[in-house]
Amino acid sequence: MFTIYYDSLQEGLWFQGLNPEHLSDAVLKPFPGSGELAPPLLAEALAYDRPDIVLVDDGKPILVLERTSEVPSGHNVGQRFARLAAAAQMQIPVVYFGPYAAYKHGGKTQGPRYMNLRLFYALEQMAIIEDTAVTIINWPVDDHYELIKDPSKDSRVIDYLEMFFSHYDLRGLEGLNSAIMNSAFEQEQEEEGEAFIKEKVTKPEQYDQPPPSVQILKKTDLEAQTGYDLHCEDHEDVVLYNIGMNYIRSDPYAGAAMLYSYLYCGGMRNPHRHIILHFPNITTDEWHEVAHRSRKDVRLFRLASDGIMFVDDYLNGGEL
Repeated sequence: MFTIYYDSLQEGLWFQGLNPEHLSDAVLKPFPGSGELAPPLLAEALAYDRPDIVLVDDGKPILVLERTSEVPSGHNVGQRFARLAAAAQMQIPVVYFGPYAAYKHGGKTQGPRYMNLRLFYALEQMAIIEDTAVTIINWPVDDHYELIKDPSKDSRVIDYLEMFFSHYDLRGLEGLNSAIMNSAFEQEQEEEGEAFIKEKVTKPEQYDQPPPSVQILKKTDLEAQTGYDLHCEDHEDVVLYNIGMNYIRSDPYAGAAMLYSYLYCGGMRNPHRHIILHFPNITTDEWHEVAHRSRKDVRLFRLASDGIMFVDDYLNGGEL
């Protein structure tokens, strides 16, 4: 018996309707609320953040899907990344369904906005590092970059689920990731992504380097510059991510830190570089004031970093 765990009932019903053959009798359940215990494997898939959909079969998560109509441009590139990372680490197939480009209305930045390619590259690296199928499906737009919102927008997700269940019915979880990664469907999505980059992105080579907020440094050089002992002894290089928030909040920064971990450090579990966060507008007192509370932002910053450099001091991972 399948169970569809959802963040909102509307999304749960939407997902159920995409494949009636397998999901018409699925049980719909909201994610466990505060104080409720989630089944162990579901809790593990939700360890970092809640995606929109987790499909469970007999207590085992078998698919995670994130759906968004927002383009992850600029510094919002990693806003939803944490929702997918825990599932990938469990080798649960992951789907990211969102537009490669869409029209932004109003303000000085009105016009078409395009996906920050670092999200593409980080999801690709996550698939390689975790040996997990991570599929990016483009939310279609019209000739004016307006999102298509009628049922036709879901055609590729429907095709994905048909492919997914054909493999799952045949073999269960055994070999499922490999089957998806080697499927014609996956190849088509990769080719569309490559065509988007070639045709729509100006100077794609700019994304081959870290953004201005990220530096890759020698650990000894950063220690000499700051006067801090970083307590990072495993690797010579450090990724320093400058987070300019004026108060402690997770979005989009904690997800971006995880994204940069996959993009520049080799992932979260067996990294080849340390990642240090720089909070130039936050004091250690402000951190300690919230750190004892059960807050998602604090938990994610701890998980995503080897230490945090505040305006007045440095705290390593064990001190956070």
